Amino acid sequence: MNHPAMSVHIRQIESAPSHEEKLVLALRGFIELFPFRRASLFNYSALRRTGEGMLSASERGVFSIKDVRQDIRSMPPILSAIREKRAQVVDAEQIRQLPVAYARSVTHVLIVPIFHGSAVLGYVYIPGHTGGAASIGTRLLDSLSLYGEQIGRALAADSGETGTPRLSKREVEVLQRMSWGESIKEMAERIGLSEFTIQDYIKSALRKLEAQNRAQGVAEALRRRIIT
Repeated sequence: MNHPAMSVHIRQIESAPSHEEKLVLALRGFIELFPFRRASLFNYSALRRTGEGMLSASERGVFSIKDVRQDIRSMPPILSAIREKRAQVVDAEQIRQLPVAYARSVTHVLIVPIFHGSAVLGYVYIPGHTGGAASIGTRLLDSLSLYGEQIGRALAADSGETGTPRLSKREVEVLQRMSWGESIKEMAERIGLSEFTIQDYIKSALRKLEAQNRAQGVAEALRRRIIT
């Protein structure tokens, strides 16, 4: 992987005029910078442990996959890549742990987490490599992991209002715990509040940050240095 080329592509993502265009450029980078023909981008909810389809790209173009939703807890290979924040190969043996839709007509797949700091914003699913699983070495995985981290930083640094919204101490706390991957139940137990109250704090924090979902809320809080 040519890291200077990656740096140029990241700058293009950072300078894109809208969040949607940043996502498209980020996903297309897996095809333009790496030896892959297809890649799909998923939003990751740390609270619900779900992967929500966003975009899929191939040499023919980019299209929406927003109707796709998966429980990551039932998909150990993806959950492992997310927890370790490192690109991983899912080989022929491990691929049996994925839903049929993920493993259809392929002998191996790659999972690349998109993260910034301690927060995982999403992941990219890549259905195989032209040279086969054996051709995927540490160097390629390192480059994919680096690209995933740089995408996460670029998305978290998405331009927005310069003013910092006034969040309550509890709202900041639930955002921080969301970034650590805690579930609503875990937060309720550790903070000593009901799950309904925790959900109210999350909704309030997201509204103040003008975030459309929890992953975007965490990214925005990181960007504004509300959490670390």
